[in-house]
Amino acid sequence: MHSDKYLEGIVELYQGEVYGEGLFSTLLAECPEEHAYGMALLLQLEGEAKVRLRPLLWRHGLSVVENEAERTAGIEEAVRIGRLPWRDAMGELAALVRRYLPRYQALAAGASDSDRPYCHFMVTHEETVLRFAELTAAGDPQAALQAVRTQLEHPWPADRGPPKLV
Repeated sequence: MHSDKYLEGIVELYQGEVYGEGLFSTLLAECPEEHAYGMALLLQLEGEAKVRLRPLLWRHGLSVVENEAERTAGIEEAVRIGRLPWRDAMGELAALVRRYLPRYQALAAGASDSDRPYCHFMVTHEETVLRFAELTAAGDPQAALQAVRTQLEHPWPADRGPPKLV
């Protein structure tokens, strides 16, 4: 049996992806076109992680209902960092991820054998977002994009047709 603190951590993993979707969806909507592909990849990464975590929550009897307050908090963070020059914004994103990573690593260290793959995946996931942010802030967007593409189960093509309003 897992402790309440452990189960709260599992919920935090999931709701953190809801937060991330709000963050990256908002940044995608507002960013210059040259940054749109990166934000789209991160949005995809967040969505894939969230879907991957649902069976884990379900098995533990935890809710898979998305907390809209988390999404709103992600949107608010996007608005805050979206006002900054892009590389500074990515530096802020890196700082944000660095705050969560140790908690996710601790959760993975205490996970049962059946939970460990999910928790280790989430550590890798957060490290990928951190790597993207750090590489982008350092001025290496191509390496940043590649770091995310290697983690996607459903990779996106780099080529995009002209944006259309429908």
